[in-house]
Amino acid sequence: MISRVTSFILQGVRAETCRIEVDLSPHGLPTMGIVGLPDAAVRESAERVRTAIRNAGFSWPRSRLTVNLAPADVRKEGPVYDLPIAAGVLAASGVIRSASAGGRRVEDWPMAGELALDGTIRPVRGVLALAELASRTHAAGVIVATASASEARLVSDLPVVGVDDLRGLASFLDGLDPVPTSAEETGPSTVDPHDRHRPTTLDLSSIRGQSVAKRAVEIAAVGGHNLLLVGPPGCGKTMIARGLVDLLPPLGREEILEVQAVRSAAGLPFDAATLSRPGFRTPHHTSSPAALVGGGSNPRPGEVSLAHHGILMLDELPEFSAAAIDALREPLEDGVVTVARAAGTVRFPASVVVVATMNGSRGRVAEASSGDRVDRRVLERIGAAVLDRFDLHVIMRATPVSAFLDPPDGPSTEAVRRRVDSARGFGATRSERLNARLSGEPLDAACALDRRSLHRLAKMVEELGLSGRAFDRIRRVARSIADLDGSDPVRPVHLEEAVGYRVLDRG
Repeated sequence: MISRVTSFILQGVRAETCRIEVDLSPHGLPTMGIVGLPDAAVRESAERVRTAIRNAGFSWPRSRLTVNLAPADVRKEGPVYDLPIAAGVLAASGVIRSASAGGRRVEDWPMAGELALDGTIRPVRGVLALAELASRTHAAGVIVATASASEARLVSDLPVVGVDDLRGLASFLDGLDPVPTSAEETGPSTVDPHDRHRPTTLDLSSIRGQSVAKRAVEIAAVGGHNLLLVGPPGCGKTMIARGLVDLLPPLGREEILEVQAVRSAAGLPFDAATLSRPGFRTPHHTSSPAALVGGGSNPRPGEVSLAHHGILMLDELPEFSAAAIDALREPLEDGVVTVARAAGTVRFPASVVVVATMNGSRGRVAEASSGDRVDRRVLERIGAAVLDRFDLHVIMRATPVSAFLDPPDGPSTEAVRRRVDSARGFGATRSERLNARLSGEPLDAACALDRRSLHRLAKMVEELGLSGRAFDRIRRVARSIADLDGSDPVRPVHLEEAVGYRVLDRG
């Protein structure tokens, strides 16, 4: 007898269907074999499934079992197939009633889960991708571990069955337990996008001085611009960078699904309390290129993708390896990471605001326009291609100790956040995309300049030795500055301020 169960193969952040066939044959020795390009963890599931079924109180069939994972030419990894294999064994041996006998059609319910030896079911990574696959293929619903049910219920049009153990699985597939209503009615699948999720982690008014850096952070929050802060140790670079995340608005529903799909694929725990909070990732400077942008034989998302729709903070950027810095070029430019392997290519979303910091240095220096000094060797380590992709460069000076004796100055984080919300709302009437993501005709329309202003900008770019990429990035920053001012046209004063933030890549 052959039973069929549906599960999934995780490829990047997207799931593809895996058909699991279990054959129970009276011929041959009573052993269990798994075919279909399984890895070591999948092959070991034979022992886990056998022990879990026995300890759950079911009898193990004394026949030859063959388990086929299709398609057979795609490698299967991890313990996600424990639960569907067990369901197939129970169905093939008659423990679970067939659809004709009043049970449920097993293959209509995609499932995934790791089995403990006592028959309880543990969560696995990629559950949200499984739920999206089930919705896409019009499955009856999904079956996952109870601990993963809330994550799967983010897909609002899908019934989600959370089971604690094999007894609960058999009871549901036998038709003894009712089908739950859609997740929209049974779980916390909807999140109020206007919920201000914070306490603020850092109030900008508590940072003494540094008005230019605070202004740059505000502009970065409005348009999603990449920011590079340069200054001596202790001047407040890291504090200002950390304060940026508090200026971002809560995530919308589609953004939440994208972010949680990445987190689920990486195996990070699901936290319903922080769903709408933009991510903030701070990888250590010893991180490898694969850890930073994603990779592996079966590629997993890296820190850039885990910060999707949030902040990626790179403290002391020049201390990262040259290969890691160079790997940032694609996500900084395109908002996506493409990982190519012999078995295929996967794409991870990486729409992030990158905030990098670095110290000035003694030694050979190149003077910036403000008279501040930046070590040329440090800039060479970052590389012109990566430096060119930062929209805002800010050189910070050390704050006098006497300033710490004065009361906090400047606007609070809450006041700046209100301005950012207002500017984003102003820009949303023009385009749904952030200004930093505008290009081509949408950029020309959003930053329409008269002929005189256009020629003036082109002349400034040429005189400063900036690149053609910088020409477009200056216009995007100017558009964000205009949004902060509530100005529909981009005026010369906005362009001049935007040009003033290109201080490190001048020829």
